[in-house]
Amino acid sequence: MRHSVLQKQQTARKIFTFCVVYFLAFAFCYVFLLQRDILAQTQYKLSDGTTLYRPLLSAVLCALLGTALSIFAFRMLRRLPLRAKAMAWFPSFLLIGLLGSAHFPELGDTASPYRWVWVLLSILAYMALLPFCSLLRYAPGKRESFTSCAWPNALLLTLFSLVSIAISNTDIVLHRTLQSARYLQACDYEAALQTARWEASPSKRLSSMTAFALSKTDQMGQSLFCYPQPYGSEGLLPLCSDTVMFYDLPRAVGHHIGYKRGNDITATRFLETIAPMPHARPSARQYLLCAYLLDKELDKFCTLLLTRDSLSLSLPRHYREALLLHQELNPETDILLEDSALNVAFQQFKAYLKEDVAKDERELKCRDRFGNTYWNYYYFN
Repeated sequence: MRHSVLQKQQTARKIFTFCVVYFLAFAFCYVFLLQRDILAQTQYKLSDGTTLYRPLLSAVLCALLGTALSIFAFRMLRRLPLRAKAMAWFPSFLLIGLLGSAHFPELGDTASPYRWVWVLLSILAYMALLPFCSLLRYAPGKRESFTSCAWPNALLLTLFSLVSIAISNTDIVLHRTLQSARYLQACDYEAALQTARWEASPSKRLSSMTAFALSKTDQMGQSLFCYPQPYGSEGLLPLCSDTVMFYDLPRAVGHHIGYKRGNDITATRFLETIAPMPHARPSARQYLLCAYLLDKELDKFCTLLLTRDSLSLSLPRHYREALLLHQELNPETDILLEDSALNVAFQQFKAYLKEDVAKDERELKCRDRFGNTYWNYYYFN
């Protein structure tokens, strides 16, 4: 009898340790990795930008505080059978999920603002399940091994983890926008570009951040159309009033090109105004050239380009693509670029355009083969 009691106590300690380790690992990963940027934006919004978010410290504190709450619940629910001890961890999982459930309509957040309904349903389901936990108790005298008790608790912990994720903010575009902002804040422009590369339908902020990262790495004329451009030139620059994010993008872009864009002026008009000004940076001209490309103003693009640059193979790829297209659309022009390799690709693109197939099929074939070119943007965007 005494051996049976000792064996049960040892199993209980192992189950408790298993639950603690599982929760600590999940809470740390959830706060530090999955919802890191959401929590940074939440703190920025609640403190009006007066405090600094520290992700590692926040993850450790949240994991420890959640564990402390679980230990308290564990003692309050000491009558739970060994196979259902994980039920004591539900309040901590719920609170961890609520931490990452903030809604940001000012950032174009499309996640459901009614996640509190799922919270309520989860609580009701938990309260309904508690009385049935006694059914998981072993018959008196039957040996309760760690293995036989661990898997039901593991299932419960996994279910609670899914509840935490379900009630959190899972808007993928918002996550990538905030993640890109974090990389820009750390001056890691390549990481910001890598984040944007995964998004097929970016927000306008993400488009602006991508253009900024391309300009900072001197890749705008080379790689701008490798990324979706659904907003045209308006996706290049943020408005000066766009300060609702923890990263001040208008200030960073304004410092980069020399001036901040106002709220009552189009991006192209703003760039045309500041480009000749004495305090404008060289990047302002680069922005203006790309704005003309996005607006499909090839005549203005060629005029501005040739004021300082000569026709050569050293020009960025998208500039050379635009020059070849300009030659095609204006056969009488005296602006001629000799680029045999690019010209071969352009002839293939024109052959695709002339294929006698449905418009959608033609567009799909061009995107598959030439999706990263200015030609594809010009004809199909």
